[in-house]
Amino acid sequence: MHCSRRPSRRGWFLFFLIWSVSFLLHFFWEMIQVPFFTGMMEASHGAVVWLCTRAAIGDANIALFAYGVAAAATKDGFWIQGRWRRHALGAYFATGLLITIVFEAWATGAGQRWSYNDSMPLFPFLGTGIAPLAQWIIVPTVSLFGLRWLYRGWLDLRRQGRDHPQQ
Repeated sequence: MHCSRRPSRRGWFLFFLIWSVSFLLHFFWEMIQVPFFTGMMEASHGAVVWLCTRAAIGDANIALFAYGVAAAATKDGFWIQGRWRRHALGAYFATGLLITIVFEAWATGAGQRWSYNDSMPLFPFLGTGIAPLAQWIIVPTVSLFGLRWLYRGWLDLRRQGRDHPQQ
């Protein structure tokens, strides 16, 4: 029996869907939390959009990696379409939150990438902003439900296409 390691069309579509849905939702969140970061309200619109785009690209990459960790934990790359298991969701959210906490600590500390202004509520003991942590709970939750709906719809359309070939 030959087992191909090459990703299927389903796999590539899911990969694209996870990344693009995550990017769009995280970009929206990044734009909303602009007032909590030093200097962002004074920056030009173009600079803010560019910074938020870069942040959303990073967030989408984290989401894709977190999905991969959950897929490895469940040994199911398509776990999004079935009944969600606690360990898949736990792996997904824990990965995203852990990366967010570590990256925010670095970015606001040694990395000096950005800083919070006085209006950003901070998580006690960590010093991480509440908005970025809330982002990695709210956005992925909405994203997973949206992904599931879109992916199942795409699968249904593919099945219908096979059942009713065009003439």
